[in-house]
Amino acid sequence: MLRKIVGILLALVILVTSAPFAPLAFAADDYDIANGHFFTQAAPKGKGYSVTDQDGVRFWSEFQRLGGAAAVGYPVSRRFLWSGFVTQVMQRVVFQWRPDLNQVLFVNVFDLFSEAGQDDRLLATRSTPKPLPPSFDAGRSFPEVVQARLALLDETPPIRAAYNGVVGDPLTMNGLPTSRVTDMGNHFALRTQRVLYQQWKVNVPWASAGQVTAALGGSIAIELGIFPKEVIEAESVPGESRPLVTVPLPTRQPPPPPAVRTAPLGYGFQIDPSEGYERAQQLTRDAGFNWMKYQIRWEEFEPRPGSYQWTFLDRVVNGAQTANLKLLLSVVAAPGWARTGQDLAQHGPPQDPDTYARFVGVVAARYKGRIHAIEVWNEQNLGREWGGANKQNAAAYAALLKPAYQAIKTVDPNIQVITGALTPAGNVNIPDLGGVLARDDVEYLQEMYDAGIKGFYDGIGVHPSGFNNAPDLDPGDAAVQGRAGGFHGHRSFYFRNFEYYRDVMVRNGDEAKSLWFTEFGWATGGQAGAEWGYAQENSETNQAEWLAKAFHIGKERPYIAVMFVWNLNFFGTDQAKRAFAVINPDWSPRPAYWALKNLPK
Repeated sequence: MLRKIVGILLALVILVTSAPFAPLAFAADDYDIANGHFFTQAAPKGKGYSVTDQDGVRFWSEFQRLGGAAAVGYPVSRRFLWSGFVTQVMQRVVFQWRPDLNQVLFVNVFDLFSEAGQDDRLLATRSTPKPLPPSFDAGRSFPEVVQARLALLDETPPIRAAYNGVVGDPLTMNGLPTSRVTDMGNHFALRTQRVLYQQWKVNVPWASAGQVTAALGGSIAIELGIFPKEVIEAESVPGESRPLVTVPLPTRQPPPPPAVRTAPLGYGFQIDPSEGYERAQQLTRDAGFNWMKYQIRWEEFEPRPGSYQWTFLDRVVNGAQTANLKLLLSVVAAPGWARTGQDLAQHGPPQDPDTYARFVGVVAARYKGRIHAIEVWNEQNLGREWGGANKQNAAAYAALLKPAYQAIKTVDPNIQVITGALTPAGNVNIPDLGGVLARDDVEYLQEMYDAGIKGFYDGIGVHPSGFNNAPDLDPGDAAVQGRAGGFHGHRSFYFRNFEYYRDVMVRNGDEAKSLWFTEFGWATGGQAGAEWGYAQENSETNQAEWLAKAFHIGKERPYIAVMFVWNLNFFGTDQAKRAFAVINPDWSPRPAYWALKNLPK
C-alpha cells in the first residue's frame, strides 16, 4: 500500500523515470537529395521523409540554420497546407513557412492541444503542465501580459537560458510561456505556446541531471491525432512529389451531456473485525453507511492447498448479513505454496493465476448471496504488493484478473468484480532501495487496458489519497502543484487524481463502467508517528471537513459507485493505520465520524 512507502517519499521526491518523450535516436541513415535531404530515422523501414527547399519553401535551409536534428528533431511528416501556410512536422517542433518573413516559424502546437481538449491527457501521460487560467492575464494590457508571462522564466534560470538560447528571436520561436515552471517529479517543466522545456533533476538516458531539453511536441501532435494519416505517410522514393494536403485546424469536441446518477452513492468503511466487530457494525449503521470492506489475506485462509480456515471469515460475512450491510472482500497475498521460486519476503501474486481464480471462486460459492463485491488484489503497481521492486507488470495483473472474473461470475453473476486499486504515485525508482518501488498509477491503468482488462471487471478500484491537500484542489492547476512545502508537486498527492483514471476509461470506451473508491482518507498529525511528516499538517478538523467534502464531490459524479473510508477502527500499535481512523482506541468518535454521520445520504 502507499502507506508502506510514505517513509521513503518523505525523504526522496517521486522519480518519474519513464521517459515522457522518446529520446532521439541519432543515426546515419540520411543523405542528400536534389534541393534537400532525406531522413529515414523516424519512418518505417525502407521509407523516409524529405526536407527540401522546393518551390521556394526553404525548409531544408531553415532546418540547418535552426540547428539540425539535434535542435528540432527528425521529420515525421510530409509537407501539407495548414491555415494557408506550407507546414511540416519535426519531432520537436512543427515548421510553418512564412513567406512574409522569408523564414520558418514554429506552430503554436501546445495551444492546439488545448483547443483539441487534450490538456488532461498531456498532464497524465506526458507530464505536461496545464496552461494558466485566463485570470492570469485579467486586467493587463497586451504589453503587460507579455511582460508577466516572460517573468515566469525567472523561476528557473536554466530554462530561461534555454528559452533565450534558440536561433532567432526567442519570443517568435517559442511563443509566450503558458504555464509556471512546474515540478513534475524527476524534472521541472515549462510550457510555452510552441515548445515544452524540461530541466532534469536526475540523469536520464537522453539528458544529464541539470540539463534542459525540449520535448517532442511534433511527435506528440501526431500521436494525439492532430494531423491526419495521409500527411504522416512516409515516402517510398526520396523526394517523391504529391499534391499538398490541406489539413483543417482541430476543433474541440463538445463535452458530452452531464451524466445522471442512476443508483445512489454507496457509503462504506474499511473495518477491522478482529475485536469489537459488532460495535464496528453498529457504528457503521449509526453513521448511515451501508457498506463494509474487509481484506482477505489468502495466505491465512488457505495455508495448504485445499485446506481452508473459514471460522474467522464466516464470522465476518455472517455479521455483515445480520447487520444488513453490504460487504466488499479484497483478496490479496498468495500463500507460499502458490509462489514457487519467488521471494517470499515480499507479498506477491501466485505463480499460476488459475490458483487465485480457484480460491476466489470457492469464496464466491461459499458465501453466495451474502457478499456483494470482490476486489481482485490491491495496489499491484507497488512493488511491495506484487513480489518486490521491479516486479510490477500490468500484463501479469491482467492475466490474474481475467480468470478470477470468470470464476466469480460463473458462481454468482451478482457479485461485482472490482480491479485492484492502484497506489497513487508516480514512477518511484530508488536504486539504493532496489529499483522501481512504484509505477505511475495512471500510466499503469492504461497498460492494464492495453493488456486486455476490458470486459473483465465491473468497476475500477481507486485509492484517491489526499495527503495534506483538500479534496477539491485541482491537481492539474500549475499554481496548486507549485505551492511551497512537500506533497504538492505531483497529481498523485491529490484526491482528484481519480479524474485521470476516468479519462483513461473514457479513452478506452469504458465510460459506462464505474469507479470504486476502495480506500481513501486523511491521516492526522495527532495520531501519526514521525514517519508521517505530511500528516503533522492535518488537524482533526481538516480530516473531518475533507472527508465530508470528498463525499460531496463523489455524489456529484455519477460514475462513482461506492466510497470506502480508510478506516473506521484500526487501533493497535500501527500508527500508519491509527492515523487514518475516525474512531479513537477507546471507541469514542473523532470529529470525522460525526461529520460523516451528519452527511445527507
